[in-house]
Amino acid sequence: MRLSNEEKKAIIESIQQFDPSAKIYLFGSRVDDHQKGGDIDIFVISELLTFHQKIEILVILEQKIGEQKIDLLIKTSKDAKEDLFVKTFLKKAILLSMV
Repeated sequence: MRLSNEEKKAIIESIQQFDPSAKIYLFGSRVDDHQKGGDIDIFVISELLTFHQKIEILVILEQKIGEQKIDLLIKTSKDAKEDLFVKTFLKKAILLSMV
């Protein structure tokens, strides 16, 4: 996993301040230690997070870890189970936090 401990902590804290029970995953190129560069792809399973909170999380993350390309995908558990794209990338995703 190509995230520093500081980045991982910032991601978890920024999301859990809005939903402490959210499941947070890292997926995409940052999962592979052999790749270089790439954006930070974060997938969150939450029953509570709104679009407005998603924007707030992205602003907080920029303040904490600097300007980076971050893709934040949020779905409810029901929607995540029904989404083929989610099922595909979750096979290689890394769970960052689960309460």
